[in-house]
Amino acid sequence: MSREAGKKILKEQGISGFVLHYGARALTKVEKKVIGKGTARFCKIKKNRLVFKNRENLDFTDNPRAFFDYLLKMGYNDKYEIIWLVSDPGKFRHLNYKNVKFVTAENRYGWNSCRAYYYAATARFFFFSHNTQDLLDYGCEGRQIINLWHGCGYKGPEQGMKTEAGQKAKSEFDYGLVPGPVFVQTKSAAWNCEKEKIWPIGYPRYDWMLHPSMEKGEMLKEIFGWERAKSKVVMWMPTFRKSNLKGCRESEIQMAYQLPGLSGKEDLKKLDLHLKKLDMFLIIKKHPLQTEWSEDENELVNIRYVTEAMLEQAGVQLAELMGVCDGLISDYSSAAVDFMLLHRPIAYVLEDFMAYKEKRGFVFEDPLAYMPGEKLYDYQGIEAFLEHVAAGEDLYKEERERLMPVMHNPAENYCRRLVQWLKL
Repeated sequence: MSREAGKKILKEQGISGFVLHYGARALTKVEKKVIGKGTARFCKIKKNRLVFKNRENLDFTDNPRAFFDYLLKMGYNDKYEIIWLVSDPGKFRHLNYKNVKFVTAENRYGWNSCRAYYYAATARFFFFSHNTQDLLDYGCEGRQIINLWHGCGYKGPEQGMKTEAGQKAKSEFDYGLVPGPVFVQTKSAAWNCEKEKIWPIGYPRYDWMLHPSMEKGEMLKEIFGWERAKSKVVMWMPTFRKSNLKGCRESEIQMAYQLPGLSGKEDLKKLDLHLKKLDMFLIIKKHPLQTEWSEDENELVNIRYVTEAMLEQAGVQLAELMGVCDGLISDYSSAAVDFMLLHRPIAYVLEDFMAYKEKRGFVFEDPLAYMPGEKLYDYQGIEAFLEHVAAGEDLYKEERERLMPVMHNPAENYCRRLVQWLKL
């Protein structure tokens, strides 16, 4: 860990937190060598054990949760023992699922429990959605690691893991999921793996998006208290620019405001008035990694920010909320790729396109050719897109349909398709 990171931890958590953080990291390394390596050497996989892991502190969401929900619905927990590796098992004590356990994966100080290494090593299938390499280093013979991932967009690959010699490390999983054929090439390059390991079968969470658990009016009332079910709703999901990720070059991009295309809060207030005239609502979802972000909505009426806490309280998954929206504003995010399946208007705010190309880069030589929607560069473009949605105009419908077979592999039920591929 860098000196800067250490200073940040000391500032945020104090001396005791600093000591606990580094102590937990040291203990975790010992546990991995002793428990992880020992289990892999002397134990065997449990053929009826499935292990799930999502992003730290965002447990029980995204693709792992979607697939888990399907397995329970179909009664697979009668046959399989299911282990969830989470940050805080206490949050899930009220869930009494048959043959399901919630086990500490990592706590706030970075400590991985001994049980986490044991269950990870002995799983028949280990499902994950975000980088979780420490728990994958050691496994019993026959274990299969399934990378459910969290989306394929336009952004260039992250720096990724390096070997001691500075070469790009091989990704440690057996199979990884992508939405459609074009992403087999992009992800095999990003993950440094054979194309045969990439399954273009879509994500489990697509079932949520295509078949939300609530009607549009009921969901919006539950989350925001909105009563006008017939009003059109657009969601804005920008990718992150500023973040705490080490070596993240897009953090160097300078923009006038936290939302691309806007020059400041005054533009946001003006947009709110425009939405009121159109009888529309705009939902803004901050990227989990975005820093330097303020959520000041005291003077806004038709614009609302949505947080993970709000979704959790309402019992709604983010993909479900996307599924009831009439249009999407995004940029280089995988959200825009996902939303294509709904056959509804999409807009891409590209204010920093050239800067992003220089700093992070794209997976496609010509990313604009894979963006079947309106390209926006300023406030006026955003207003125009909202007017088109309000009027029921879908200007890029034909282009979206042309790209669909390249970017997606549609299915009636994505979770069922994954079960079939795994031969559960």
